[in-house]
Amino acid sequence: MQKHALVIQDLSCVGRCSLLAALPVLNACGIRTTPLPTALLSTHTAFDAPHRLDLTQDMERTLDHWAGLPLRFDLIHIGYLAGAHQLPAVQRAVDAYHRDGALLCVDPAMGDWGRAYAYCDDALLSGFRSLCAQADLILPNRTEAALLLDTPYDKGPDSPDKLLHQLRALRERFGAATVITGVSEQDGFIGAACLARDMQAPRVRLGPHLKGAWPGTGDLFAAALEAAWLHGLPLEDACGLAVDFLHQCLLDAPQDHKEARYGVPFEPVLGWLLQRMNSR
Repeated sequence: MQKHALVIQDLSCVGRCSLLAALPVLNACGIRTTPLPTALLSTHTAFDAPHRLDLTQDMERTLDHWAGLPLRFDLIHIGYLAGAHQLPAVQRAVDAYHRDGALLCVDPAMGDWGRAYAYCDDALLSGFRSLCAQADLILPNRTEAALLLDTPYDKGPDSPDKLLHQLRALRERFGAATVITGVSEQDGFIGAACLARDMQAPRVRLGPHLKGAWPGTGDLFAAALEAAWLHGLPLEDACGLAVDFLHQCLLDAPQDHKEARYGVPFEPVLGWLLQRMNSR
């Protein structure tokens, strides 16, 4: 039977991030995908002054309608929330659909580069901690990992001992398999480190660190990892494939800042991803 994923995050109309990144990747991998948008933005926030529409009421009304349907999901992904006021609607979705073997994956969109986003207040942080405690997999970047653990952000290189300590601390606190993105264990390389619930030591997968900044890379990584996990790959293999997929996407990514804002040209690489996934 075809797998079915629920993706809870925003729709940014321009910029290849959030739902515009997650849905094509999951769909191309044969996964039926249902979005529950948290907000509508005319562009992502790297463009100046985007129009924003909070969809909290629409989330509630959508869930009202779904309550009368025989819906079930194999995976629930939670990403960007417009604020702590959306947590009750998200928790309602979790209560309704995190059952029958469904995997709950939380990508706690709260900050990057050592700083929390402006909208990430204590209430949202507390809410994401609560969601992480219910999750099967959490996907923080290095900044978000520090926020979840209430520890200082460490700008230094990610030594094996530091990664192991942080991954174990996250797994101990939240009880979930954990993937930290944006790790740089070696100069000139960047990737992800994972620790499944049954692993004693982390697995680190790195690729060349290409200069530039593009929106949506975390969304692409998460979608590729989740698709591979739903296809039955062990977490460490799914993590490695997602790192390789992102590297392939970035090979043709624009370097100019104004062009880079439109995101990563991942569409031509979807066939590569599916072929690699099916060959495992």
